[in-house]
Amino acid sequence: MKLICLSFIGRWVFQLLFFLNKVIIHGEENLLNLAKAGKPIMVCVWHGRLLFPSWYIRFKTTNLHAIASHHSDAEIMARILKRWGYSLIRGSTKKGGKAVVLKMAEVFKNGGIVAVTNDGPKGPPRIAKAGSTGLAIKYNVSMVMITGSATKFWQINSWDRFMLPKPFGRIDIVVAPPLEIATPPENNEEEIKLLSNYMNYYQDEVDRMTGKI
Repeated sequence: MKLICLSFIGRWVFQLLFFLNKVIIHGEENLLNLAKAGKPIMVCVWHGRLLFPSWYIRFKTTNLHAIASHHSDAEIMARILKRWGYSLIRGSTKKGGKAVVLKMAEVFKNGGIVAVTNDGPKGPPRIAKAGSTGLAIKYNVSMVMITGSATKFWQINSWDRFMLPKPFGRIDIVVAPPLEIATPPENNEEEIKLLSNYMNYYQDEVDRMTGKI
């Protein structure tokens, strides 16, 4: 009952905070062009900025899925995502990893979208875990970073430094161009560097827009 109440309150608080900000979207065509073409998409997200793409994507397309771990800390956000129209793929790379990959593959084969917190569920922050690019190459999936920042915000004292926008500021959301992979990474270290550099480039860009850096 407590989780139900907290997720209900959280959903309406999040929606109100976005309503009370000026929201600017950059690079939206990068997502819409892929969606119109029926391409399967992996939306890459840093855990601490999960709120921004989660709030945004549901207005633009359907057939949405999100990876949600069974950890108690993630349950409130998982319930909010479900209310926002996402189908949940429960598990993580450590727990239920094989089942998660099989479900993702099924979604991709049907031209769906899967949002992945690439540094989740426990970090370290802004360092991607291995496996995503290999899956994308195998199923011809476009990998797109979507993230955001705010001119006014609270930052939770957690491992991911989760950002929550304050009212009466500006929120910028960036949809990056798809990650171009010329040749498959040779090893995990190369893959981690490739994906982390791609994601952090656009994370730094949106943070500069809002004056965070």
